[in-house]
Amino acid sequence: MRAPPVRPHPTAAAASRATSSSTPLLTAGIVVIGGVDFALATRGWVALTACVALGLLIAPWAVLTVRRDPLEPPDRRRTLLRRAFHAGNIALVVAFTAAKGVVLFDVLRGATGLIGTYQTYAGALVVLLLLGIGLRGGRVARLVAASADRPARLMAVSFGLTAVIGALLLALPVSLRNVSDVSLLDAFFMSVSAVCVTGLATVNVAETYTLTGQVMLCLLMQVGGLGIMVLTAAVTILAGQRLAVKSTAVLAEMVDSGSLASLKQTIRVIVLYTFAFETIGAGLLFVELRGIAEVGLTASSPGAMAGAGSALWAAIFHSVSAFCNGSLSNFRGGLVPFASHAGVCQTLSVLIVLGGLGFPVIHEVLQRAAQRVRGKRPRRASLNTRIALLTNGALLAGSAVAYLVLESGASFRSLSLVDRVNAAAFQAACVRTSGFNVVDVAQMRPATLLLSCFAMFVGANPASAAGGIKTTTFAVLCAAFRGELRGERPRLLDRAIPEAVVRRAVGVVFISTAVVCVVVFLLSLVERHDTLALFFETVSAFSTTGLSTGITSSLTVAGKLLIAITMLFGRIGPLTVALALSAGARRAAYELPEERVMIG
Repeated sequence: MRAPPVRPHPTAAAASRATSSSTPLLTAGIVVIGGVDFALATRGWVALTACVALGLLIAPWAVLTVRRDPLEPPDRRRTLLRRAFHAGNIALVVAFTAAKGVVLFDVLRGATGLIGTYQTYAGALVVLLLLGIGLRGGRVARLVAASADRPARLMAVSFGLTAVIGALLLALPVSLRNVSDVSLLDAFFMSVSAVCVTGLATVNVAETYTLTGQVMLCLLMQVGGLGIMVLTAAVTILAGQRLAVKSTAVLAEMVDSGSLASLKQTIRVIVLYTFAFETIGAGLLFVELRGIAEVGLTASSPGAMAGAGSALWAAIFHSVSAFCNGSLSNFRGGLVPFASHAGVCQTLSVLIVLGGLGFPVIHEVLQRAAQRVRGKRPRRASLNTRIALLTNGALLAGSAVAYLVLESGASFRSLSLVDRVNAAAFQAACVRTSGFNVVDVAQMRPATLLLSCFAMFVGANPASAAGGIKTTTFAVLCAAFRGELRGERPRLLDRAIPEAVVRRAVGVVFISTAVVCVVVFLLSLVERHDTLALFFETVSAFSTTGLSTGITSSLTVAGKLLIAITMLFGRIGPLTVALALSAGARRAAYELPEERVMIG
């Protein structure tokens, strides 16, 4: 017998209708006044009037967005999520209103070059106000609930929302040395680059951002470095959603956890490893950097290397950036001045390699080492760990030799033999995962750039902070090719590879190659740079490596947007494709007749 439908209380229904009727008026007021504020920013007193009028709408807007929908059933978890979202949004609205007022005051006093900045703040404020109305009440909780059962969607929402929030924070005056230096597009690009741990930059971090802005970049890199493995699972768990068995298995596979029951423990281990390695790395870097006088100079001092004016902060920033494979630097000249400083370079190299190994591999290696210390004989390492370590070692050694041989007469020309070996080892560690560089990439030979594109496209290990198609995917493809030539089942070392794994590897590589080709084609339509430079930039963005020949800041608006989208896809896409392929395999209820097709 079907239960009778639940009828809302007449008072609740009336309150809901009253809220709905006031929403269009408030929305129209925000759009009209905000449009006037943006369009007439050059007329100071008109903009002041519009600014005051828009400020008067904030109070009723806040009441409308925070108010719970009377028709929505009470739920403690949803209430907490709703309040957290709206509190953050209101804080951003207040911050941008204050920033807009400060800039407008300077404009009225005769300051020049700030109209574009004022329009940026005005546009961002209108977007935030409309976002609050669109997600008023419990809609944000319902959005998270709708995404919780689909990890791919939740990953996209998490990274996209984090990038947008980061862009807004990076555009505030408190984050910038000069508010007229950075547009909202540049702020968005830098936020995407940080949260996708890529490192491509349209501005110089040391010269553009204050200590507050650099802290925000560091936090974005930290979230991005943990994001692929932890962010989706953590948000889902904190949202208190009950996942279906299918979603539970997918999320457990993302962090190499056996079940949802052990998921929290796995996340704790990942976070512990991350902060432990970053703390040790920061300590070692501080020991190396404190003896360099230029690092401790303030930003305004002649010859200052770091924008923060602190060796400790420079050590922390670079440790997080290296382990998360973010490759942003708060040194004015990047790491080029450290080409002959082996201590700094090799400390960063170790952090970069560890960040690219993947937490499952690190955990297994450390567990085996602990068992040996206790006198126990560890069981055989898993195939995934053995393949990851062997492939990483081969690519590191091959890249180092290639750099040393090819670049000794080019970008390494001015270095001594010892420094060339140091630079080759450092660039080999960076090329697949992190975009740090101690030499000018634009001076490298075309052959070296092409080899670097291959290394970047392969990337590092799964479940790591790095991008690319991943080393294990490359190893599986090589095994499949060898098996096809020999007419036998694909195998790696002493294990056969399941057909489903080969199918996933082929799918990931095909889609990744297609994305790179499409982006290069589109960039060639809107940019005038050399095709090899565009190809290098695209592969670097897709693989979230961050190396560049120096064209990033000179890209057009369309080019910057394309690269930003490519970074987001490179951070989310390959894993999403792999999970979709693993979840989409079904046995057909019928078989079609076979027929041969000519190949080759």
